[in-house]
Amino acid sequence: MATQQAEKDQNERDVQTSAPETKRDRVRRLLIDPLRKNGFRFKHGTAPEAQQKALDRIADDLGYMSDRHLSVLAASLATKGEGSSRNFWPGYATIIGLAEAFQPRPLEGWPALVSWFGSAAGAQALAGNRLLAEFQFFQQKKRPPLSDQDRNAIAARAEDHQRQFELITDRERRGVMRDGDQRWLDWYERELACVEALVRGAQ
Repeated sequence: MATQQAEKDQNERDVQTSAPETKRDRVRRLLIDPLRKNGFRFKHGTAPEAQQKALDRIADDLGYMSDRHLSVLAASLATKGEGSSRNFWPGYATIIGLAEAFQPRPLEGWPALVSWFGSAAGAQALAGNRLLAEFQFFQQKKRPPLSDQDRNAIAARAEDHQRQFELITDRERRGVMRDGDQRWLDWYERELACVEALVRGAQ
């Protein structure tokens, strides 16, 4: 009987080990668990349910990050604990803001902004040949352009994109492409296709 139970326990462990790691589990392994081992804890009186909810939120919102960036983020946060002993978890805004600095969240991860590209404004940006420039603005600011300064900056970047595209395609046609030209062209076409898909998918 004891042998059968031992085999059952081992089988259960094997199943758990072979189960694919979720994004939430990966963030826990690379970010949350190392910080816990370094002594990070919640302030006295924080309910266990609130603690779990806060850590789950972090794990879910940082699931887009690469392994390398999660490890770098963990190392950086280890020096940013709160309290007199510097061992309380930093606030959510601190963690997410630092994560954005290391690896910005892809635009697709912001539903409210994705909906903007599916609106009339997105179609206008496409027609005005400034779609990629607005995409980059959103990637950086996580908001639509709100002022003439924002719109002028986007227009200037769109002109730079168009000028660079024309220069490179001209060199390609003449067979005199320079180092980096093909890499830039591949990036430009890939990014533009991504944003165009957001706009056309809503039409």
